[in-house]
Amino acid sequence: MYEFIYVCLCKSPSAVLFTLQLLKHSSNRLRITMIRCKRVKVEGDKLKLDRLTDLPINVKHQIQEHLSIEDAAKMSVLSRPWRHVWASIPKLVFSAQFCRSKPPDTLVDVINTILSQHVGAIKTFLLNISSIPSSQHPVIDQWMLLLSRNGVVDLTLQNLHNAPYKLPSYMYSVALESLKLSNCIFRPPCSFRGFCKLKKLSLLEVALEFDVSTSCLWMPNLFSLKVRVCGGLPKIYAPELLHIFFFTRSIKTLMLDHFMDCRKLKTVILAKSEKNQDKPMNLTYLLNCWPMIKRLSLDGYYLKSLAYGTEEERLPTCLNRFMVRIVIVR
Repeated sequence: MYEFIYVCLCKSPSAVLFTLQLLKHSSNRLRITMIRCKRVKVEGDKLKLDRLTDLPINVKHQIQEHLSIEDAAKMSVLSRPWRHVWASIPKLVFSAQFCRSKPPDTLVDVINTILSQHVGAIKTFLLNISSIPSSQHPVIDQWMLLLSRNGVVDLTLQNLHNAPYKLPSYMYSVALESLKLSNCIFRPPCSFRGFCKLKKLSLLEVALEFDVSTSCLWMPNLFSLKVRVCGGLPKIYAPELLHIFFFTRSIKTLMLDHFMDCRKLKTVILAKSEKNQDKPMNLTYLLNCWPMIKRLSLDGYYLKSLAYGTEEERLPTCLNRFMVRIVIVR
C-alpha cells in the first residue's frame, strides 16, 4: 500500500522538506505526487515563479539527494527550471537496489549514460559493483578517472560477491575526505604516503598491498578507522584519531603500538583477532597512552594480552567516564 502525499509547488519549501522527512523516517512506502501550479503573470511580461522553483540550486540538490536517482530524474519533468537539476546533483548513489533493478546487460550502459550527462562536480559517489562482472572493471576505471577530475571527496565502493576490484593508481592523488571499500585491492604507487585530508576510512575484506618502502601512512585529519578482515596495514600517523574498529582474523602488522601516539582516542573495539602481537601490553600502559578513552571493547585474546602485569597497578582512567565491554571469543 502507498500513502499519497500531495504537495503544491506554490506552497512554502517547508512543506516539501516536511514531506521528505516523512519519506526518510516512515516505515511505509510513500509516493509524493506534486501538483504543478501555473505561473502568475504580473507587471506586464514578468512572471512570478512559485517558491519551490525559485529555490537556490544547492537547496534543490539537497531535496533531490533524499530521492533515488530514478525519482530525481522523474522530478525533472515537473517544470522547465527543474529539468536539469538532477543532472548536476553532486551526490550520485548507485546502490545495490538500483543495480538489481536493472538488467545485468544494461546496467553499465545506464550508469555510463547518467555520468555522461552529468554536469558539474560529483562530491559524493557510491557504487555497488557486485553485479558488474570483472570483465567490465576497466569501465569502472573510467568512472573513477571521471570522479578524480570532478572533485570527489566521498567515495564508497561496495563489492560483496564478485572478483576484487583494484583501485586505479590515479585515485591515490585525489583529496578524499571519506573512503569506504569492500572486497577491493588497495595497491598504491610507491610515492603514496597517505591521504592528507581523509577523515573516515573503512576497509572490508580489502587486500592491502603496499610497497616495502612504505612503513607509515600520513593521515593527519583521520578521526575514524574501521578495518575488517584485511591484511598488511602499516602504521598510520593519525593524531586526530577518535575511533578505531578492528574486526580481523590475523593481521601481523596490525599492532596496538602503532596507535599509541593517538592520544585523543575515545573508542577502541578489537575483536576476532588471532595472536598477532609481538609482545603482551599491559592495560595500565595502554590507558596512559589513551587518556581520553571512553569505550574499550575486547575479545578474549586481547583481554588476556592486556591483563599482563596489571594486577597490582592502579588504572589511570576514571571509571565514571569509562565503559569496558568484554566479549569472550573462544
